[in-house]
Amino acid sequence: MIRTMKAQSVSVVVPAYNEAQSLPIFYERVTEVLESLGRDYEIVIVDDGSRDNTYQVLEELAAKDNRVKAIGFRNNFGQTAALAAGIDAATGDIIVLIDSDLE
Repeated sequence: MIRTMKAQSVSVVVPAYNEAQSLPIFYERVTEVLESLGRDYEIVIVDDGSRDNTYQVLEELAAKDNRVKAIGFRNNFGQTAALAAGIDAATGDIIVLIDSDLE
């Protein structure tokens, strides 16, 4: 008997703070890698109370790609809180935590 395993889905959880300029580049790079995996995926990006237009950029990304979830904090609560919110919103079988600063 051959058992087949369903490919596990991936959630990428990303805290972001004042990353409006780098987010589109980050999105393109991460999406390219995720597409190559051949699995269902989502990208959960949490704006940790940015003072620039990070959340607006997130809303634009989410509007063009339904695999992007945008979460916004009104105030800066720190990376730990942003990661916790992203993990709570993630629905994937595998959760990957990554920074959005392209480093």
